[in-house]
Order: sequence, then structure tokens, then C-alpha cells
Amino acid sequence: MPRKSTTAKTTAKTTAAKTAAAAAVKETVKPVEAAEVKETVKAAETAAKAPAAETKKAPAKKAAVKAEPTTSVFFEYDGVQIVAKDLLAKAMKAFQEAHKDVEMKDVQLYVNGNEGFAYIVVNGTEYPEDKIAL
Repeated sequence: MPRKSTTAKTTAKTTAAKTAAAAAVKETVKPVEAAEVKETVKAAETAAKAPAAETKKAPAKKAAVKAEPTTSVFFEYDGVQIVAKDLLAKAMKAFQEAHKDVEMKDVQLYVNGNEGFAYIVVNGTEYPEDKIAL
């Protein structure tokens, strides 16, 4: 069955709606007078001249950073007091002087208070000859 053409009816309705909308816009839009424009410009200038104190931002608050506590490890036995950090530094220095060709990547220090020595292990290798007297 042939279809009926409704294009003409649709076009007529659309044109009528556009004409009505244009008329409504013309009624709501009124010409702007020069006095209104001057008042608007003066208001904008006044706002621009406002004190700078209003536009300044409050200083940003910095997050409180907790300071790391200072730490020390002491070994005490038979009236002798040894600082762990100093003992490790002494052992590393002695090892570097004795073994200049070995690069130290991992260092472990074993303290034996009964024997009175600290033994160094570097890169997983024990060096019993490089013991440090406490």
C-alpha cells in the first residue's frame, strides 16, 4: 500500500511554531538604554577597586611533620659500654682497609659478649679473621 505524505503538514506546523517563538522573544527583549550600560560599567569599576585584603587567600597550613626520634643502641657487659653505631663503623672501616677489592653491599655484624669480639659478615661471606675486639 502506498504511504501518505505528511511532510507538508509537518512543515506548516514547524513554521508556525518558529514564528510564534520569534514573536515571544521580541516581546521579552527590550532595548538597553545608555544609562543602564553606564551604571553597569561603574558598578564593575567599583568592584575592581575593592580593597586587596578581600582577595588575599589565607596562608596554607602545612601538615605537621613528625620528627624522627634520635635512637641509639648500647651494649653493656662487665662494666664496658659500647655504642652499636660506633662498633659497626669501626668494623666496616677495618674491613675496607683489609679487603679493598670487595664491594660492600650487605653488611652484618654479630656481637659476642662472652668472647669479647664482634664478627663481620659481608655479602653473605663470613670473615672470622676480621673480628673486632670489644
